[in-house]
Amino acid sequence: MTDLDELLTWRESSGSGAAITAALDSLDEVPAVARDVLGAAERIVVTGAGSSYYLAQAVAAVARTSLARPVLAAPLSELILRPDGVLVGGRGGAASSRHEPVVIISRSGSTSEAVTVAERMRAAGHPTVAVTCRGQSPLAALTGVTLVSPAGDEAAIVMTRSFASMLALLLGVIARVGGDDGLLSDLRRLPGRWDEATAAARVGRRLGATDWSRVIILGGGPAIGIAAEWGLKLTETSQVPTSAYEPLEFRHGPISVCEPGVLVVGIVGGAGFAEEVAVVEETARLGATTWLIARDEDEARGTAGEVSLIGGGLHPSARLPLLLHPGHALALSLALTRGRDPDAPRHLGQVVILDAE
Repeated sequence: MTDLDELLTWRESSGSGAAITAALDSLDEVPAVARDVLGAAERIVVTGAGSSYYLAQAVAAVARTSLARPVLAAPLSELILRPDGVLVGGRGGAASSRHEPVVIISRSGSTSEAVTVAERMRAAGHPTVAVTCRGQSPLAALTGVTLVSPAGDEAAIVMTRSFASMLALLLGVIARVGGDDGLLSDLRRLPGRWDEATAAARVGRRLGATDWSRVIILGGGPAIGIAAEWGLKLTETSQVPTSAYEPLEFRHGPISVCEPGVLVVGIVGGAGFAEEVAVVEETARLGATTWLIARDEDEARGTAGEVSLIGGGLHPSARLPLLLHPGHALALSLALTRGRDPDAPRHLGQVVILDAE
């Protein structure tokens, strides 16, 4: 049986700490025009596909608070198929479009939907910002501003360090535009906290040695995007039935799946943690195995099951890039347990190119 350490995907995930550091170091090189575009916005749309869409969800949630204006996350496909359901500016003409920038996230910068959205948004007069790991990509050539994660690119099919590093980069830009000095300062502290992510990843490796019948990931606020990304990684690498929910929403029906053999992961931290921890504890009483990822001992006090602490003392949003690596550990370990090859997930390629016909 293949060992986790032999996997390309795991080695690249394990390099996320260095990629996060490089992304934060690059903040001083972000063009002033990028900050100007976002700073002048009346409304911002952040978009991507797959993992990049979940990244957009996390970024939009943070930006709504830091920038104090409407920020919407939407899949690329909605901007192509149903743009009037996403955009406001286009209905008000070119003048209003200029105040509704579209931030397009794509690791490769070659995904068909990302390129199409860039072309259409530019034609409609919306400022565009590309966030990618490949600065010489088709997407970068089409957008007004490009933000590049300098060490985020990877050869693995599924996204790992690219997600964490592009997330750190975007959070840093948002913090600067919004004058959120607390968030920016705590993002700068992330390189010194990477060991917390690796400690939690050891728990993920161990839990992945069990072939769970189902995995549930819970996360609220910006963490819903992280929870959804954990769910995607579990689904695409191991094909285990996986769902992601906002914790209190899980109480409204889906909690009926709890039973022995089900793993529930709760990603909590900051406002509302007590209510969210209570949901995780309830799933344990219903027979599920639980893993709580909190910021500190106060948030996790009295919790049964596995507990990992990540980001104690940090701004709740600053810790987000540290939360991906433990999920990769769980997903890749479980994939090996189920006899899958996470480096070659079935039916998948690294870049989605849609047939024009």
